[in-house]
Amino acid sequence: MGPYYRGTSQSTGAFFDMFYQHPILMLVLVVATIGAGFFLMRGKKSE
Repeated sequence: MGPYYRGTSQSTGAFFDMFYQHPILMLVLVVATIGAGFFLMRGKKSE
């Protein structure tokens, strides 16, 4: 565990560690965030 774990709780460290073990999760998270943002922006324009 590197120095970036110093100021974090154990659950936060485990959360980031999960991304290092499964890089595809980061891609899924980015795609989901972009999709949600696109959906919200599209919904606001139609009103």
